[in-house]
Amino acid sequence: MKKLSFVLSLVLLVAGFVFAEKPVTTLCKISTTMTIDGSLSDWEAAGIKPIEINKPEQVAIGKPYWLGAEKQSGKIYIAFTDDTLYVAAEIKSPQGIKNKQESGKIYDGNSIEIFLGFNNSEPDREMYTESDYQIGISPGYYLQSSKKWKVKPSVYCYNLNTPIKDAEVKAKPVKGGYIIEAAIPSSAFDGWAVDDGTEIGFDISIDDAGNKGFSRKVQLTWSGDKEGWKNPKGWGIANIKNCSK
Repeated sequence: MKKLSFVLSLVLLVAGFVFAEKPVTTLCKISTTMTIDGSLSDWEAAGIKPIEINKPEQVAIGKPYWLGAEKQSGKIYIAFTDDTLYVAAEIKSPQGIKNKQESGKIYDGNSIEIFLGFNNSEPDREMYTESDYQIGISPGYYLQSSKKWKVKPSVYCYNLNTPIKDAEVKAKPVKGGYIIEAAIPSSAFDGWAVDDGTEIGFDISIDDAGNKGFSRKVQLTWSGDKEGWKNPKGWGIANIKNCSK
């Protein structure tokens, strides 16, 4: 009897790990247009709350190099309209606007990533479908000495291996980090579905190079999963809600 009880306990423990609950959030669908200017004022005026990524369990890559939430963390704002994905982020980062990478390599420096799955009928799918996306947003590399951009801010779709040229993006240095804001047209996404009440697969990551060098040393993710770039199974869930006044 004791052996049977032990086996049952072990099965339940394993099941708890396998079927661990996904993180869930609500994302707003709005009717207004956000101004891409590196300011968070219109987000605050619209009453949109950020998703905070700042916990030790959210450090997916580089735990020994994480400098703590005061130096490496972020608040990310997401909103949809009928034809646009809006993203804004206030990132704490020792080096701020400093990513010399371009195109499909921008993850290897200071940047953020947005993961979207517009058909979430199989939330535990282990391969990208035609409506799943990994989007990178880089603040670029700004030289304070010359007041010029060495590398401009950019938006890139990793799984389609293509820059999103019609995206609008703006980065601005702030004390202890940077603000980045982007508008990405719905034409960049097959399967775009953002009606009120829609459930989508969703995750966010923050890539950071730490206090010296250029290459990424730390990645924090909202879900805590580090495999989202190739496997949507670890993404969380977002429910889209009409927040227009």
